[in-house]
Amino acid sequence: MATIVITEQINILRELQTLDAQLYALRRQLNAKPEQINQIKTVQQQLVQQAQAIEARYKAAELKKNQKEMELGQKEEQIKKLQGQLFQLKTNKEYSAMQHEIEGFKADKSVLEEEILKLMDEVEQVKASMAVERQNLKAKETETNSQIAVVEAEAQKLKESADQLTAQRGEIRVKVDPSILAKYEQILERKEGVALVPVRAGSCGGCNMLLPPQLINEVHMAQRLVLCEACARILYVVDAAS
Repeated sequence: MATIVITEQINILRELQTLDAQLYALRRQLNAKPEQINQIKTVQQQLVQQAQAIEARYKAAELKKNQKEMELGQKEEQIKKLQGQLFQLKTNKEYSAMQHEIEGFKADKSVLEEEILKLMDEVEQVKASMAVERQNLKAKETETNSQIAVVEAEAQKLKESADQLTAQRGEIRVKVDPSILAKYEQILERKEGVALVPVRAGSCGGCNMLLPPQLINEVHMAQRLVLCEACARILYVVDAAS
């Protein structure tokens, strides 16, 4: 190819590279949005799990209290039944034995009453904590929805910007020779958005490796596309495009 053609192609590629650098940056930001949303949801899910754990504690304490109250009712029935049988006994020995049995049930009843009082306190405390957690969860849900809406709005703006740049890119890429465009886009994808770099102080503007003088001369001559031997990006010199 003639020198002027390569020079013109490099100039067009520089325009394309400017857009592509912006496009890749926008896409990276756009690709990060789902993870941002997941992180927001994770915080809310942690509160949900805390609320569920407290609710489970409440149900367990309530169940245990109910069981103890049932046991207490049974003890009271046993005491009542035995007390009713006292007057049917014929000997002091039988009377004393049953009285002793009644006292044992009363002792059990007293223990159960203490346990029930403690469980009632626990139920009330856990119930209060559960109410607080539910309020926190409701507030967090509102906050989460708001945060997600913000991230989704940001993602939409990024997408719109990317669409605009893609349209501009389409207008420019048709000006590039197909073989040069294919090479550029191959490098662009492999190097994550940076296919074309300037020579700076004798080094590659992409990987900063020092370039051989002969290679730099070839870039200046602009008779063909010259690639960095280290990173394989297309090289250009600023003065060649001015």
